Amino acid sequence: MADSNTSQLKRLPALDLLRFTAAIAVVVYHYISCFPSPAEAVDVAISAASVVTRYGYLGVDLFFIISGFVILWSSQNRTPMAFAESRAGRLFPSFWVAMTLAALAIFALPHSAGDVGLPPITAPLLAGNATMIPNVLGVQMIDGAYWTLEVEIRFYALVFCLLLLRQMRRVEIWLHLWLAAALLCATFEMPWAVRFLALEPYGPLFAAGCFFYLVLDKGWSPSRVGGVLVSAALAAWMSVRQRADFITPDAESAVAAPIIVLSFFALFTLLPFLSRMVLNARLAFRLGALTYPLYLVHGTIGHLVFTVLAPSMGVWPRIAIITTLSLALAYLMSITIETHGRKLFEATLRRLLDLLPLPGRRPTGAPSRRSSAQAQPQALGQLPGTKPHAANKPGRGVMEREV
Repeated sequence: MADSNTSQLKRLPALDLLRFTAAIAVVVYHYISCFPSPAEAVDVAISAASVVTRYGYLGVDLFFIISGFVILWSSQNRTPMAFAESRAGRLFPSFWVAMTLAALAIFALPHSAGDVGLPPITAPLLAGNATMIPNVLGVQMIDGAYWTLEVEIRFYALVFCLLLLRQMRRVEIWLHLWLAAALLCATFEMPWAVRFLALEPYGPLFAAGCFFYLVLDKGWSPSRVGGVLVSAALAAWMSVRQRADFITPDAESAVAAPIIVLSFFALFTLLPFLSRMVLNARLAFRLGALTYPLYLVHGTIGHLVFTVLAPSMGVWPRIAIITTLSLALAYLMSITIETHGRKLFEATLRRLLDLLPLPGRRPTGAPSRRSSAQAQPQALGQLPGTKPHAANKPGRGVMEREV
């Protein structure tokens, strides 16, 4: 494995800080730029804050870059089934809990739910949402923020296919082909299947994260420089085209959106340096641990509470209450579901899979031909090419909690 100027860095606490920043950006976008009524939005303070917070939706773009980086990293030296099991264990326990909380909130406040366009709770609605791909099944989402999870699952499926077809050694070639497909989708009217597989319009963001991982793993090369530059150009271009789905597509946003997206690329280029600048890596890890549950619980629950409290208090106190509530729920989930619940889910899933005659899957407890160091990816808070660190044991690494 080629050496690089980042080979001495054992942790990437800046990655968790970026993840938490992305989550907060999405939260303030919803709470300040979306939830207030038209009458409340003209408030001087709300209007002034929205000049900045309306770009918080781009936190999702940052999430997708982070996901490309971390998922390619975590897929190294894993079998397809081990990768799939880890992804399921990462996503579903917290998602099911958050979805249940959102459903209970809708059930308890049906009139407020109807006022904000949320569907009544039915068994088919719950079953469709539990899959994380309700749109594919023609089911309305319980929480509008969950649309990103379907995009993530499609990306995971692409990585799974590379592992299944033993193409991970050629991942760089596939990334360039992916960018070529993304360019075709951005330029021409391509068939639905091509756009779906290319993750249009977000494919370049995931590809960029993958290229940044390869840079940290093997160093810069003309191929990786080209991949990052093409990804950046496509991502900036798509941010201009997509902004009308989230904000008013005015002249200001046509300039601001691509600049913000390009700043994400600059931050990833400086990621090793930024990680060295973080003074409290443990705090960064804890903030990163809040990210996924915060993203899951802030939307529907926050919107319903915000609406219910409207007759009795002003907009800023309501924003403070739902922000505090969302952070509290996220913290409780991070110390329960994200730890104990996840372990229980993964153990149960392994036992169930042991009952199936799946090719290439070794039953739980069966001896491995590889050593544990070879069979499992490096601790997700440890850079490739570095020695393990005590704080980076599985379950403690900064990068354990992928987006």
